[in-house]
Amino acid sequence: MALTEASAKRRILSSILPASVLLAGTGVMEGDAIMYSSGWYPAINSSAQGILIAGQSGNGGETITAYGAAVIELSHAAATAPTEGQILAMTDANLYGSVAGSKQDIGHVVAVDSDSLHSRAIVWPGQVDIDTVGA
Repeated sequence: MALTEASAKRRILSSILPASVLLAGTGVMEGDAIMYSSGWYPAINSSAQGILIAGQSGNGGETITAYGAAVIELSHAAATAPTEGQILAMTDANLYGSVAGSKQDIGHVVAVDSDSLHSRAIVWPGQVDIDTVGA
């Protein structure tokens, strides 16, 4: 089934490769993929590729910790629960989801709770460089 994330309220369960980054302009939520384009911004499907995962929420002008890869807990309705192994992308609404033909495939679902309301995904923005969809 195609994942539709319920909200940007996510939780990072585990992470690696920390870095401090200064946000430019637009704020981010914990777990957002972020990109660099004359500053760090939320990455969306139609923009430059995501490079890191925001480790905390922050506003433009603030320095936050970001990660090279993370396991993130996502929330969704049971009717839009993903399947294990499903590829994830960032949508233009800055949510994780299934985006056909995306150049922002940056993660995979690794587990879905028995209630189908939460799932966990490993998110690694660097994998978009080896993504052949839409290339």
